[in-house]
Amino acid sequence: MLATAALSFFSGRAQSMANKHDAAVEAKEKLFQDMLENQKQFIAWQKEINKQNAEMRQELKELRESVNRIASGGLVLLRDRIIQSCRAFIERGKITITARNNIRDMYKCYHDEFNGNGDGEYYYNEMMGLPIDQDVPIVSHFPLGGRKL
Repeated sequence: MLATAALSFFSGRAQSMANKHDAAVEAKEKLFQDMLENQKQFIAWQKEINKQNAEMRQELKELRESVNRIASGGLVLLRDRIIQSCRAFIERGKITITARNNIRDMYKCYHDEFNGNGDGEYYYNEMMGLPIDQDVPIVSHFPLGGRKL
């Protein structure tokens, strides 16, 4: 009877320890499954981020190409405007301070910002050698400061 009681006690104790062990294993298994699920969600999130980054890189590439085309067009327009303005004043034989300053500002952008040279530079240098003519007030048909001139 004492042996049965001791055996029953140790059996109950062993069963209790086994139950605690099983609960701990089950908790660890649940934690492991949660970690796997989190990892799957992270991988899915990472794939989405990578996809968005690729789309943004493509958009940025297209934007750069557009900006380069606009810059090229701006260079062509500046060169044309500089040449036409300079030729007009060279034919006239003199230039006003205002016109000279405007052409100088266009040329600075053309030369310094767009690295333009060639014909624009030739005509600019010719124009800079012209004698200065008296400025004539600029008449504009566009409203300035809310008033029409």
